[in-house]
Amino acid sequence: MKFYVGTKPAGEADPNRNDYGNLPHPPFFVSLSASFQTWGDLRIEGYRAGKKVIEKTYSGAGVDHTLELRADDPFLVADGADATRVVFRVIDEFGAVRPLATGAIAFDLAGPAELIGDNPFTPVGGVGAVWIRARQTAGEVKLRARHPALGTREVTIRIEPAKSEAV
Repeated sequence: MKFYVGTKPAGEADPNRNDYGNLPHPPFFVSLSASFQTWGDLRIEGYRAGKKVIEKTYSGAGVDHTLELRADDPFLVADGADATRVVFRVIDEFGAVRPLATGAIAFDLAGPAELIGDNPFTPVGGVGAVWIRARQTAGEVKLRARHPALGTREVTIRIEPAKSEAV
């Protein structure tokens, strides 16, 4: 692993196989305290066999940037039982979850479905989820999530007619 603060190299670390040899993916440890004399974004590069395989960047700005809203399923069946999870995340400008995000998220639901979960919902660790359960009517469902500082996001779920049961 290679670490950078801003554009400057801040350290390197290898998995600690001596102390954690029984783990398939042992942790690594690195001290970045000397690197924070100047502030900047933290970039981490992961290597396998000398080749870079992943890169993640975390904001040094320290502010919530965007509210994301995603449904696990775009379609449900109008049988009164079908449901899907809708996940919301507060992220930084690089897409990393902001674990200390603040602000309760209020939901508005329109269409033939029911909202299951807290409303408003305060994220824990920057994330949370509610459920949408279809009623027995086909149609379109719109879930709007409002954050006091990050604005409104919307997700649409289509409720398809239920098939007749064969006896």
